[in-house]
Amino acid sequence: MKKKTISCKKVYTHICDNLDKDLNSPVCREIKRHLDSCPNCVTYLDSLKKTIILFRDYPNPKAPKSVRRRIFAKVHFK
Repeated sequence: MKKKTISCKKVYTHICDNLDKDLNSPVCREIKRHLDSCPNCVTYLDSLKKTIILFRDYPNPKAPKSVRRRIFAKVHFK
């Protein structure tokens, strides 16, 4: 009998909440078992990895001063 693994929802939540955590934790081991049998979660994880790589390589955009002034005029800091 195959051991039941965690749900896709728990996989999604854990991956997003714990991107920088220990990959050998009990939950991470459960996720690895889940990924062995869930192509949807594998696709999700691959997409997340690609998004992170793209954002790391993307230069920081600079808004013109006039745009920054308009934004800060609308935002009220407390």
